Amino acid sequence: MYEPGSLTQRLRRHSNDFCVRVLAEAVLRPLTPDQAALLHTEQGYCREVLLLCDGVPWVYATSLYSSATQAALPALGGLGSRALGELMFEAPDLQRTPFELARLDSRAYHRLAARAGLTTAAPATGPWARRSALSTGLARVLVTELFLPASAPYQETVS
Repeated sequence: MYEPGSLTQRLRRHSNDFCVRVLAEAVLRPLTPDQAALLHTEQGYCREVLLLCDGVPWVYATSLYSSATQAALPALGGLGSRALGELMFEAPDLQRTPFELARLDSRAYHRLAARAGLTTAAPATGPWARRSALSTGLARVLVTELFLPASAPYQETVS
C-alpha cells in the first residue's frame, strides 16, 4: 500500500495480461472541498478506470485534474486505455504526496461495485483505498486507488 513507485508497473509484474478498462471520463463539479483544495480549482476532469490483471479487476481507480493540468499535460485527454501511471512516471520531476489510506465500508463498496459492473462480494472488513497527488511541472493529478479483493496488493495487506 505504501510503495511509492508506479502501481501500473507493480501490477504488470503480477500479471501476464495487464489492461485498463475505462469506465467514465467527465467534467466533475463541484469538487469536494478537500479535492478543490488539492487541485486549486472548483471543477475538474474525472477519469474512472478498472485495472485488470489476467482479465480480473484488481484495482478501481479515479484520477481528478484541473483544466490547467489538462493544458500543461495535453496527453491526459487522450489516454484511452493507457494507464495514467505510464504517463506520469515518465516525468523526471514527478513528485508524489504522502498516501492517505482508508477502508471502504460495505455500503460504499456496493455502490461502487454496481457502478463499475463488479460482481465480487465485499470483504467482511472492507477493501483498502489509498489517495495521493502526483505532480510534474504545472500538472497535478489527484489519484485514488481502491484495491479490490482479488488483487495481490489487497491480499498482501490482509495476510
